[in-house]
Amino acid sequence: MTKDKELIKDFIKHCKRELGIQSLPHIKFVADKSWVMERRSFGEYNPGENTAYVYYLDRNTADVFRSLAHELTHHRQMELNMIEQGSGETGTDIENDANAMAGILLREYGKLNPTIYDLEL
Repeated sequence: MTKDKELIKDFIKHCKRELGIQSLPHIKFVADKSWVMERRSFGEYNPGENTAYVYYLDRNTADVFRSLAHELTHHRQMELNMIEQGSGETGTDIENDANAMAGILLREYGKLNPTIYDLEL
């Protein structure tokens, strides 16, 4: 799937540490463009499945990582019992927090490993 699986593993460890995640969800990387079109999104966290999905084709590594960080933030919110029906809708505090944290996590990691801006998964 990627040129550098170790880079992905390292980013996940970074997110886990920074977010205080107790137990990682299943993480599935999606290559089906119809999946994106159905959801109108590059990522999704499904609390019932304890799974984070991230679409990766034709995207810069940093962009994929931002989506991954967003979904991992939702997972942490779930661990903290913050997720309720509809809490992931655009403009909610839960969604805005995930957007902000994804940006922060990506920028912090990019300072440690600037190659994320050069690679494609």
